[in-house]
Amino acid sequence: MIQYLDKEDITYINQRTVAEHGGNFMPPNNFLHEENLDYLLEAVQTEMFGEPLYPTIADKAAVYCYNIICNHIFSDGNKRTGLEAALAFLKLNRMRITKQIANDVIYDFIIKVASGQSSLEECRDWFEKNAILL
Repeated sequence: MIQYLDKEDITYINQRTVAEHGGNFMPPNNFLHEENLDYLLEAVQTEMFGEPLYPTIADKAAVYCYNIICNHIFSDGNKRTGLEAALAFLKLNRMRITKQIANDVIYDFIIKVASGQSSLEECRDWFEKNAILL
């Protein structure tokens, strides 16, 4: 059974990443577009005609990452939060990113997503290629 992140998980990840790496945190939850987080939490679990819209773990990790980054859910820390949320989701589901990927490759991938040069499909392909079972 797939485990999902909830609103508290994602807001905690944002709070922790801003505290750890710097940035502006606007109390109480640093939201810029809270409604986009509510949408994300529904979308990642959406079914159409009894089938998941995002069927694989890679699909769902990409939805977390892409939506947090591109929909500017928080006033600061969206790129870090998007990546960390995807990684936390993978871990919840007994997966992780392969250790062969250098940090600069991950950084370049996240910047590409944030700059609008990567689609949700490309994000999904990246997670499909780079996520492995624990």
